[in-house]
Amino acid sequence: MFTRTNGRKSDTLDATFSYPETSKVSTARVESSGRTALITDQVEIKGTLAFDGPLEFNGIFEGEIISQGTLTIGPEAVIKAEIHAAKVIIRGKVQGNITATESIEVCDNAHLFGDVRTNKFIVAEAALFRGRSDPIEGKTESPEFSPTFRRLTKSK
Repeated sequence: MFTRTNGRKSDTLDATFSYPETSKVSTARVESSGRTALITDQVEIKGTLAFDGPLEFNGIFEGEIISQGTLTIGPEAVIKAEIHAAKVIIRGKVQGNITATESIEVCDNAHLFGDVRTNKFIVAEAALFRGRSDPIEGKTESPEFSPTFRRLTKSK
């Protein structure tokens, strides 16, 4: 049921939709041919989004995003998802863990709440990041600092 208010009175529109039988998996697939695909700020999606190539997402999303391309999360976007992509650029708000094979960039005024796994992680000065970051190859060993600290304490 949809309700529309045009300022004077309220109209109610009853709509019944029938869709052909499809598989129960709710997966949206976006393919682009060299150009960036765009999902505007008037779109809300819940489920799994899979795509190849570059995609700029400006809407609201909840679920899982899978890609071997570049995901740009626009400034109007609000996303609650597990994200797996080659490259992720965040300009909006994201809650969820991100794994990127190339890089993750959190731009000015963006918000990221979740853990990241990538080889290159960039966080702008005016961005907000709450979570952990790990390299994608696994845990790296921290360098041994104790000889340096011993040398500094002996010079007194």
